[in-house]
Amino acid sequence: MKFKRFCLIIGLILQVVLLFSIDIPEPVGFVNDFANLLSEETRNKINDWAIELREKTDVDFVIVTLPDIGEMNEVDYGVKLYEKWKIGSKHDEGVLVLLALKERKLRFEVGYGSEGYLTDAYINQVYTTMKSYLSKGNENWDEAFIQGSLMLLSTIAKEKGVTLTGLSDYAKRKNTSSSGGLGIFAFLVIFVILIIVTRGRILEWLLWFSIFGGRGGGSFGGKGGNSLGSGNGGFGGFGGFGGFGGGRSGGGGGGGGF
Repeated sequence: MKFKRFCLIIGLILQVVLLFSIDIPEPVGFVNDFANLLSEETRNKINDWAIELREKTDVDFVIVTLPDIGEMNEVDYGVKLYEKWKIGSKHDEGVLVLLALKERKLRFEVGYGSEGYLTDAYINQVYTTMKSYLSKGNENWDEAFIQGSLMLLSTIAKEKGVTLTGLSDYAKRKNTSSSGGLGIFAFLVIFVILIIVTRGRILEWLLWFSIFGGRGGGSFGGKGGNSLGSGNGGFGGFGGFGGFGGGRSGGGGGGGGF
């Protein structure tokens, strides 16, 4: 009996030593791609979204990718990193998305103050969505983190009653891109039909119009490209990142392998 108790105490001591000896990097911003998985465009995009979220809601959204997490499991590592970085602002509202590359593990750590709206069931939905882009040998890292970020950020924004312009702009661009592709296809189909119906005369009409028609084509240049390309410049860059201000993980979250 004494021997079992002695072994239990030794085991607990070793766990404590392990917890305090793990190597946790310092944060560089809201997006910490230490495993170098994401494109620069994706890092900047999500970083801008997270900055806007912090400014409007005081909720922290943090992404961390690591080459490996050593001897620890992803749950303990996530808790330790969350607490060391003090994620969660002053109200302990925040979420950490942690990916360990070598271990092929994805972990979501939710702050104590965010558990009411980032439930374990919803986190599992986010995990399932991201996992669908991470099939071994066919990983789409950018899309996995974009889609996961959109799910989490939109839920937080809805809970806080704010609009994240960065997310709105992104959705508009995606819709414009999709509808634009369909529009071109429809135009080509109609154009081919007109050529057949007019027995090619429409080509003569277009040539005549291009020679003798007005010169008002410049008005079609528009300003659409500028408005779509403006992005989230007001939220770009981390400059003097001063860290976070919370640090209490509520034990909620989820995740698993991929």
